[in-house]
Amino acid sequence: MTSFISAEQAKNYSQHANLTIEHYQSKLAEMIEDNAKQGNTAVFTVLPKYLPLEDIRQLSSSLTQLGYHVRFEVNQFYYSFNVHWV
Repeated sequence: MTSFISAEQAKNYSQHANLTIEHYQSKLAEMIEDNAKQGNTAVFTVLPKYLPLEDIRQLSSSLTQLGYHVRFEVNQFYYSFNVHWV
């Protein structure tokens, strides 16, 4: 059986993560490859608000140059970053 951590513990982890754009870029690359191998045509992910917008724009530009369609949205608590390759 799967158990979940409490919301308070998740919030604490989130507040102390301070991961860089390079970390998210690496994870996104893995997600795109894994999802494509499974027959999926999109990856939907969330990026934390502490990442600089310029870094996210640069990541989006790099993916667009590779032929991906990127949808980026600013939400109240996070950035929504969706990549499609249809």
